[in-house]
Amino acid sequence: MLPGGTSDISAYAPHAKELSANYKVIRMEHLSVQFADEGKTLPVDYSVKIESEAIENTLDSLGVTEPIVLVGWSYGAVIALDFALNYPKRIRYLVLFEPPSFWIAKAKKESPEGMDKMIRLTSRFIPSVAITEEDVKDFRCDLLNCDSIDIKKLPQWETWVKQKDRLRGLAAVSVYKNKIKRLNHFKRPVLIINGLTTVVFHKRINELLAAEFPNVVKKEIPGGHNAPVASSKEFIKTLTGLIK
Repeated sequence: MLPGGTSDISAYAPHAKELSANYKVIRMEHLSVQFADEGKTLPVDYSVKIESEAIENTLDSLGVTEPIVLVGWSYGAVIALDFALNYPKRIRYLVLFEPPSFWIAKAKKESPEGMDKMIRLTSRFIPSVAITEEDVKDFRCDLLNCDSIDIKKLPQWETWVKQKDRLRGLAAVSVYKNKIKRLNHFKRPVLIINGLTTVVFHKRINELLAAEFPNVVKKEIPGGHNAPVASSKEFIKTLTGLIK
């Protein structure tokens, strides 16, 4: 299970507790989160590929040879998709929750509402950049509706600011590319999920991805981009309902 870009593996703690009754659960930290929490700077060549290859290294180090159910949320879903396309034989079921796969919208010559703004924003978050509170506000407000709320008064605000360096490296998402024909050739079953109230560009990217996989199921659960955590019971129910 791969969490969202600025989340750590604790986000999946309730999921792991419930799923471990019937599954072996592996929660994997992003290198970007690990480096931020350790006060280290990411390598200048940091990329989605580096994160994707880390999945293979982790599975090999744990002696996992059988095909896996790979679950990715947000940036974690971008990483999961890259790994699955590179190593399809290692996948039994691929689960994607709102990957910011900007590349497919660009390939289709589409620019769903909010996407270009998010690309411009995340492009700032290179491995060595100094992240500010304003960066945190801009990033969170692109995933929430800040028109009617003071984001700095939300209970999560202090945590977001404390973890602000986890934004470093997210520029890798804006430059990442893949090919639609690789989606067409991916024969493993795919589950694509989005939140009912998520932002426009995430819904549209999900639709574009779902249209290209030959073996796909698309589901919606309550909530927005944070639904895997905010609606964890529905998320788990959706997973276990389709993955036998």
